[in-house]
Amino acid sequence: MLEQRLHSGPVEREQVVFCLRELRAARAHVQKARYDTSLRWKRDSLRAELLTALEGYAAAINQLGAPVPHRLRMEIDLYRGLQKRA
Repeated sequence: MLEQRLHSGPVEREQVVFCLRELRAARAHVQKARYDTSLRWKRDSLRAELLTALEGYAAAINQLGAPVPHRLRMEIDLYRGLQKRA
């Protein structure tokens, strides 16, 4: 069954770009916490922020009616699993 394209106007595309910026910032924070010992205590909250950013980006992609890349879905699953373990 073909996915129905919901909205693919400029506002929705701008939302995808915004979510991608948020995702990149969250990834950078998690990466920094891996090597900065003063931030290690915040690791779980930074991972939660990253998961929120990943899910937001996937939702924005879905809103366009485009398929969510497999790698992105796998990364979401990974961070959901890490959140359950914490």
